[in-house]
This record gives sequence, structure tokens and C-alpha cells, in this order.
Amino acid sequence: MFVALSSDRRGTVTAVELDGDAVETARTTVPEPALAAWVAEREVGRPRWVWSDTARWYPDLLAGGVRIERCVDLRLCRRILRNAVWTAASTWPDDAWNAPADGPAGAAAADALFALEEPRPDDDPVAELRRQRTAVAASSEPGRLGLLVAAESVGSLVAAEMSFAGLPWRADLHDAILRELLGDPGPSGRPARMEALLAEVRAALDAPELNPDSPVELVKGLQRAGLRATSTRSWELKRLDHPAIPPLLEYKKLARLLSANGWSWLAEWVRDGRFRPVYVPGGVVTGRWAADGGGALQLPKQVRGAAVADPGWRLVVGDAAQLEPRVLAAMSRDVAMARAGQAQDMYQGMVDAGAVETRPQAKYGMLGAIYGGTTGESGRMRPRIERAFPRAMAFVEDAARAGSGVRW
Repeated sequence: MFVALSSDRRGTVTAVELDGDAVETARTTVPEPALAAWVAEREVGRPRWVWSDTARWYPDLLAGGVRIERCVDLRLCRRILRNAVWTAASTWPDDAWNAPADGPAGAAAADALFALEEPRPDDDPVAELRRQRTAVAASSEPGRLGLLVAAESVGSLVAAEMSFAGLPWRADLHDAILRELLGDPGPSGRPARMEALLAEVRAALDAPELNPDSPVELVKGLQRAGLRATSTRSWELKRLDHPAIPPLLEYKKLARLLSANGWSWLAEWVRDGRFRPVYVPGGVVTGRWAADGGGALQLPKQVRGAAVADPGWRLVVGDAAQLEPRVLAAMSRDVAMARAGQAQDMYQGMVDAGAVETRPQAKYGMLGAIYGGTTGESGRMRPRIERAFPRAMAFVEDAARAGSGVRW
């Protein structure tokens, strides 16, 4: 059974119950303040809830103490179906269902879509559900495609629940970590440790007013000292031999920590003992998740010690262990790459195979090759990765050419 939800500007939700063939069996109107209780009653029957965006509907239900098991996130599913090779014969109108799936843009689109006194036929969730089910049924792989859109919708529920629950985060431990690594905050805005490193850099370059946070000014300062610097990228600075370089690299490392996960981050993203980011399923064109602020998908090791389980609970840590190159090795059937993947650390396996000299080179080169990196260390390493794993790289190029004409 399906239950499709839509709302109007008067604060009333229309719930349309449908059978397994998407034929309407009942229609109910529910005041929005009573929606959580109404949904809780019907969740006992395990319906599949149908709505515009999970990010627009589910948080209020969670706040009302209601968790659901299944849904159809129409915008996330529409995005998959519009671009799937299996549904190439299907036609999709250029309507509001093509709006971004999640995040502020998605929420705004949802508000605009459902702020109608009477939904237009092309904006009706029931009509869109039927359109999508027809496309799946008519596709060349209905079973696989149906499973994919169902899994994507379940992912949207998981993302909303993760955002609602938050990650246990000890603000006092985070502060202690920052003070240990950076020093106490200073009147200039730079912590004491960074001020000390900056003094070393300025003295070594004989530039007492140097602003290391300005790439243009820093390059000029390095050039005035006789160094052939063209950028402030760390991989380029490491190739320079000068007393200013070690403290400068350390300063840049600490500056990244301060800007990305310093005290401002702590004040903005940690509330009531929880780190509360917004997770966005299908947030990038590859289909991977993204995070709407807070850097939730790439918290640096330096601050992870502040993530401490609540009393009576444990945090279980999992590592995808170079998932992208392992998947690529399997899909491309590149024997050399698969052999490197037999190592617990695949990037070290590439080093042991002689593809590159260091693990960072393997990581940057491989991820750059997969995601189209052409500059910096990724660009430098790409030719070597292509020589070492020609079949895998040919697979990537073929996929890029095949996807160049896809509408996103």
C-alpha cells in the first residue's frame, strides 16, 4: 500500500491511500499539527509513504516521535529515472519534480511546489508516482531499477534520521584538542602556535608584514626570497629548499584545521552535545552523498577524539578501505589493479607494485584519474596510473564519454 502526502498553504495535509497498483482507495485531510499522530497510527500497516522530499517531510515526523520504515522520495527517484540508460525511452516533462532533491534548494522547491490551493496535475505526487512506476515497468531492467530507486529512498530516510539524531560530540574535548594543537586563541585571531610559526616564516623570508593567508602575497614573498614558487599548494612548496618552508607548511596545516574545524565550527555545528550536519543523498552527480555544511563526510583525524559515545553506548567505526578503486578494479577487470587490491591498503599495494613511489601519490593519482583531476599532484600522477592500470583507466574514459551527453 502507498500513502501519498501533499499540503496546501492553509496547513492541511492531503493523504491519498493507494493499493499496490497505485489505484486510489481512500483520501483523507489531516491538519499538519496532527500529522505525526496520524502517520504513527498507519505506520503499523507498513505502507510506503510517497512524498516530494524526505528532507521536507520526515524531520517534523521525527520531531513528533515517529519513525517510518519505507518511503518513495519522488525527486530523488525522478533524478535516477531521468538519467538511467534503462529508461531512455521514457519522456519526462520539464516540471517542478526536476528541482534539487535535498538541502535548502530542495526545501525551497518543495515549499513552492506544495504551496498550491489545488495541485496541478503535473505537480500531484500521485500522478508522479504513477509516471515513475510506469517508467520502471517499461524499462529494460525493471527489477534492478525498482530496487535502485527503493534503496535511494531508504537512504533518504537514513540521512534524515542521522541529521535528527546527530553525532555525540564533546565540545570540551574538541576545545582541548584545538588548544593542544593550535595554542590559545590570540588577539590577532591567530592562535599562539600559529603566531609562533608565522614569526619563523617572516624572519626566514625577511618579510615582517607578510600575510601567509593571502596566496598572492605569499607567492610574492617567496619569490622575493629567491624561490621559484608559482603557487601556495603544499606539494609545490615541499619541493623548495628554504628555512621558511617547514614552518610555512606546518602553519598551512594548522590554518586548515582552524578554518575547517576550529572554534567557529564548534559554535556553529555542535549543539546540546551533538554534531548536527545535514546529510544530502544524491548530492553530487555521481550519486554519492554530500553534506550541507559542517564537512560531515570528511572530519579530520585531529578532531575525531571529540566524538565520544553516550554512557551505555558504543561507536562502531567502519572504514570503506579505498572503496572507489576496488569497485573500479572489479568493474574493469583490470588484473594488475585487482592484484594491488589484495593488500589491506590498496594504495600501498600500488606502491609495492611499482606504479608510484609513495602512498599519497597512489591516492591522489588514482582518485584524480577516477574523478577527472588534471591539476596538482593528481595531474602529475595520472600518466603513471594510466600506464600501470591501462584497462581500468580505459574503463573510466569510456564511462566519461558515455556520460558526456547525459542530462543532469
